Amino acid sequence: MGPAFDTSVFDKVTLAVEQTTYVNPLEITTDTRLVDDLGLGRFGRMRLAVQLEEVFDLELPNDVVGRFVTVADIVGYFSRRYFRDYDTRLPAFAA
Repeated sequence: MGPAFDTSVFDKVTLAVEQTTYVNPLEITTDTRLVDDLGLGRFGRMRLAVQLEEVFDLELPNDVVGRFVTVADIVGYFSRRYFRDYDTRLPAFAA
């Protein structure tokens, strides 16, 4: 995997998920599903969006977070959107 995924993007996404759900960060993987594994409903996803905005210091479009299914979707979005050295094996996600 690329360096942006290993250190920067995944770590920041994990931090945002941890701050939103209080799940042990060691239990968060790229395959972790936001609804099924973390139990995030509509309000939880809104809280996650706020945390992601704080962690990445940017504003997300209103509709983006609702399209995330797994942590890999979030990592892929930020990697493609804000970093050049991302892992091309991440699942495709239309921004």
